[in-house]
Amino acid sequence: MFGRNRDADAMDPREMVARRLQQAGRTIAGETGSKVANGISAALGCGRIETCADPNCPNCAPVSD
Repeated sequence: MFGRNRDADAMDPREMVARRLQQAGRTIAGETGSKVANGISAALGCGRIETCADPNCPNCAPVSD
């Protein structure tokens, strides 16, 4: 649902909740936790986090600081 544009304005609170749940799920249980977090955030009405498989995607690719 959300393709994060890193150059855009501040993040919507619903998106922030969905991303935090996604981060916690992946940290705790890997890919399975990610799927569970998507279910929880969808049930809360915050949307789902979907990343594409393109390593060069500016919205999905990891950013090294």
